[in-house]
Amino acid sequence: MAKTSFLLQKHGVLHTDSQDAIRERVAHYLCPHNMRLFDGTPLASRMSAVSFDQLSIIELQYGANVEIDPEDEANVYLFRVTLEGQGVIIYHDRQVSMVQGGVTVTSPCQRALIQTSQNCHNIIVRIPRHQLEQRLARRLQQPVNLPIIFDHYAPEHSPGTEFLLNTIKYFAHFTDLHLKHPGSEEQVKRMEDYLYDSLLGLFKHNYSQRLQANTSPLPHYVKSAKQHIDQHLKQGIALNTLAHKVGVSTRTLQYGFQQFIGLSPKAYLTQQRLQSVHETLLKAPRGQRVTDIVLQHGINSLGHFTTQYREVYGVTPVQTLHANHHHTMNRTLPLDSSSLC
Repeated sequence: MAKTSFLLQKHGVLHTDSQDAIRERVAHYLCPHNMRLFDGTPLASRMSAVSFDQLSIIELQYGANVEIDPEDEANVYLFRVTLEGQGVIIYHDRQVSMVQGGVTVTSPCQRALIQTSQNCHNIIVRIPRHQLEQRLARRLQQPVNLPIIFDHYAPEHSPGTEFLLNTIKYFAHFTDLHLKHPGSEEQVKRMEDYLYDSLLGLFKHNYSQRLQANTSPLPHYVKSAKQHIDQHLKQGIALNTLAHKVGVSTRTLQYGFQQFIGLSPKAYLTQQRLQSVHETLLKAPRGQRVTDIVLQHGINSLGHFTTQYREVYGVTPVQTLHANHHHTMNRTLPLDSSSLC
């Protein structure tokens, strides 16, 4: 069974050994399908789910070796992050492995069998086909005549994979805190549009070249705000101050960044700070500490920063520093126990 805790543990749908029960719930939240057990191992299935205006996020572990055969009319895109275990998706012309940390994408109009191991633990974003096609048509400013077919796999440290997992975590956090608050419906709609635009930009598909060629230049206010952030990474700046500086409302600035950069201004600042700290750690001379470098970048929450850094680079800041041969050459002293781990 799972060693990794469920990200959506507050939104459990069922915990069952009943094949009929798990089949019915998966059909409801994901798509109609047939399910077959490979051996006599009894099911020990866990499932959590949250649904928004159009998309759903489902976290699932069957607890047995199973084969899933989606029905032909399943008209949805499934972006699947494998958190634990492994599996395989079998198409008519290839097989795609599900491996821990990677993302597999199944598109409509592509028949596939899905086989998962007993400990396979996935979190899946389900998007109706018409939603993604409408968003693409808006970006291209022309109708979409053929279905969007995504590449089947994105590795663990690709930009799309990191973005998707972080966005899932944000959706889950938002659900826990704000989903039933007044005005949340409008915010959810903006979040969904942001997600669709980002998926279309970060994951390769058969429209990627046309979409890239059709991308508009950055509006002047987005370009100015982006340059200001890049030049002041080590200084804090409030969103309303930044918006005033470039001559637009905070709402316009937020939307412009999400539309053209794929990130909010705050997320863009975080991304650029992470990259700057990473580059500084790789070049730091012997004697410099992680804590000093992080604080010099205007970051005060060291534990939170370390978590973000590990999610992007797969190692801690102190591990990056120790891999820097300029920092570790001829080192005879023990590691600084006060460094950020």
